[in-house]
Amino acid sequence: MLTREMKRSLSLCLVNAPAPGLDDDHLEPPLGLLYLAACARDAGFEVEVADLTGTTGRQVPSGFDVYGWSTFSTSFHLSAELLDVVRRDQPSAFHIAGGPHATALPHQALSSGFDMVVQGEGERALVEALQAREVGQTLPEVVVGTPPMPLDDLPYPAFDLVDVDSYTRQVAGHRCLSVLTSRGCPFACSFCNSTIMGAGRPIRFRSPQAVVGELEFLRDQYDLGHFRFQDDNFAFSPRRVAEMTAALRPLDITYRCFSRVSVCSPEVAQALRASGCAHVSFGVESGSPAILGRHAMNKGQSPEQIAWALTNAHAAGLRTRIFLIVGFPGETDATIAETLALLTSVPWDEFVVYPLIPYPGTPIHDEPERFGITSINHTYSDYYQIGSGRAAGFVMKTDSFDEAHVRQWRDHVIDGLLAAGREWAGDSANYR
Repeated sequence: MLTREMKRSLSLCLVNAPAPGLDDDHLEPPLGLLYLAACARDAGFEVEVADLTGTTGRQVPSGFDVYGWSTFSTSFHLSAELLDVVRRDQPSAFHIAGGPHATALPHQALSSGFDMVVQGEGERALVEALQAREVGQTLPEVVVGTPPMPLDDLPYPAFDLVDVDSYTRQVAGHRCLSVLTSRGCPFACSFCNSTIMGAGRPIRFRSPQAVVGELEFLRDQYDLGHFRFQDDNFAFSPRRVAEMTAALRPLDITYRCFSRVSVCSPEVAQALRASGCAHVSFGVESGSPAILGRHAMNKGQSPEQIAWALTNAHAAGLRTRIFLIVGFPGETDATIAETLALLTSVPWDEFVVYPLIPYPGTPIHDEPERFGITSINHTYSDYYQIGSGRAAGFVMKTDSFDEAHVRQWRDHVIDGLLAAGREWAGDSANYR
């Protein structure tokens, strides 16, 4: 743990803007901001977290010396609007932007009025910026965050700075909190915005003992027995699964997690279930080998592996959710048919279908010509994968199809899977 220092003279407000295009933008506490808050507080600074999701007033607290803004593509315009309001009322306040959108497009953030951008993981960079600001040092406009290592040294997220009971995320019909057991991803999927914050950095794991300590703390503090592991790859490897499930079994908790299909053997699926896992999600993306392949998604998985993993998870008694993407360059009626044929031949439970979104910082956004993308709508507020009422953003064209084709393909896949008896994930009351 970082050592708490003497009380400092600067105050910090960390802001999470609302996302009004979603059915529910208040699913869970902003975990990244809560890590930042815990580190700044341990360094002696006064900290408040303003999570404006789930609200209509969008009132940013006043009177702080420094404001830190978590930026996402769909809500970046709202963050900039809120920044303007704070600037008018408090012209001397200093504003730091972080998060995936500012990391990918730092100069857009600076031109929108932010004083500084922290790219990537920001715990150390934020504390250092506050310390420098406190003594009047001039700060650079862009700083690349130094990843905290080892992760076990980080304090627990500052859940006490938000109203935990107000969030709506559920596991098996019970309220839950999300926990991270790792950071980073070693894979290079060309569409994935999860890698933006840790681009070029190796995956790092918390020790099972540290994870168990946090779970026990949260269970006792908030009377919880249900959790969601937020890692992109909780089931990263058979060895990691064996270590984590052995540590989790004595806790008697219920949880949900993400897994790669290449890892989910019968033994891994059974170990997850025996340790309390009730729900597992897979990034299936497509059932077409051409779309999944190295020259397209670069997903690193095959239709055969997908079928194998879904069958194994179902046999172990895990409720299974899959994520699909339609409209990747190279998509055709034939590749959509391949996806439906695969997914109606194996057992699983819930699904979501996204149109391809070219998020800033991903190869498909930054190198569109390489993928045959001829047009990208840079109105980033339209970049939502799933909005209210299953709406989605259709924001790009290729040399072989346009937005209308993607909309038709998405509707076709949704209708086909519903007709096959599968459930839209947003309709699942027990796993929100």
